[in-house]
Amino acid sequence: MRSFLRLLAALALVAPAAAQADDSTLAPGIWTNTEDAHFAEEAGRPRPEPVLIEVGGDGRWRAVHPSGAALGGWQAGPIPGLAKQTSGSGWQVNASEIRRAAPFTCWVSARKFAAKPDGTPDWTFASGLETFDQGGCVNVPGEGIAPDVTIRLRNVTWAKGSRNKPSLVLYVHKDDPARAESYSWASPHASLIGINLRWVQASCSRADAPPPVGEAAYASLVAAGQRWKELYEAGNWQALRSLYADDAVLMTQASPKITGADAIVQFLGRLGQAGGSAVIDFAPEEATADGGYGFVTAKYRMDVTLPGQPASTVVGRSMLVYKWVDGRWLLWRDMDNFAPDATAETMAAG
Repeated sequence: MRSFLRLLAALALVAPAAAQADDSTLAPGIWTNTEDAHFAEEAGRPRPEPVLIEVGGDGRWRAVHPSGAALGGWQAGPIPGLAKQTSGSGWQVNASEIRRAAPFTCWVSARKFAAKPDGTPDWTFASGLETFDQGGCVNVPGEGIAPDVTIRLRNVTWAKGSRNKPSLVLYVHKDDPARAESYSWASPHASLIGINLRWVQASCSRADAPPPVGEAAYASLVAAGQRWKELYEAGNWQALRSLYADDAVLMTQASPKITGADAIVQFLGRLGQAGGSAVIDFAPEEATADGGYGFVTAKYRMDVTLPGQPASTVVGRSMLVYKWVDGRWLLWRDMDNFAPDATAETMAAG
């Protein structure tokens, strides 16, 4: 399963030419009628039988579960009921519209039932969860130490006549597989969608998305820094690890160079291990992207509290370099220093 959607993304890159040359076959990937089925009754039509199939690069196909798991072997014959739509250039199975899904990679972090020894919340963390945006779902068992969580993705196109705009929607289910605990939404072509319900956090990135440019690059890089701040302040070190490239390097003031994401997170976690906490203000000055790399300069202020010690403030400037990996920015190089124009007086606590 881990390489399942990476394969689909790769097939999408190498197979379209063949698919375009023969428009009588489906392009490789996952195809479903999730949206047509969901709004059929609202549109005055009988709800169709669910269709969820995976098409391989060689044209063979098989039925799959919303989790992506195969429900049968590959078949070389025609897909029963497959036809071009009478209006438009799409496809249908037994008169129900089917759509090609986009692959996503997600992570989920749930708060454990038991806190850490110091009383602060403890968290599970599952990453590399592969799914797709046409009703794909991922179940993350709590294994008795945290709630069981299921996330589901849909790229919703509302029934004709609705004033709602098409949206990429991330649902979180806890005890009810039909009714979600909550959900968040973004634009249909968003490369990233996330949710934070205090007891669970989740994020999904479009696996085949190109790096953003211009204003979109600025916004996504600033959002990546905000996400780092939230996880650091919460002491969610496992989730924080997911924001770093494996070969990341930290060059922080008054410390030797630290190489590797695991070593960096272990270094950053020392504050929490000592029973301390921090409130961070991170003020980006520049954020731009070029060739799959993102560059950010920012002033920062950290107000640090340690047991039995007076609060202290650290202020400076950071230079951050990100890499675009699997549809999201990962922190690759992080360097900070003291700066005479970054002072406690000019930086408000976050």
